[in-house]
Amino acid sequence: MGANSAQGWSLFLFLVGFTFLPAGLVYLGPLFSAIGMICLIASAVGFYRIKPLEHGGVSQSPQTSAALTAGELAKARRV
Repeated sequence: MGANSAQGWSLFLFLVGFTFLPAGLVYLGPLFSAIGMICLIASAVGFYRIKPLEHGGVSQSPQTSAALTAGELAKARRV
């Protein structure tokens, strides 16, 4: 499900919200639509809060990560 517990819960909320929102819009009514929207918003907030954890607490741009990886690769080839 996820690499850690927070990712797992956020993914679970996303799946529940993604299921309830259209089901509520089409057949089950506004209560299920509201629950689905709340779950989707909660999962987005959850994913946003845990994003820095994947990079050791510091947010990096993709170019910086690629440059570091290329530099580490060059060092590994020299050894």
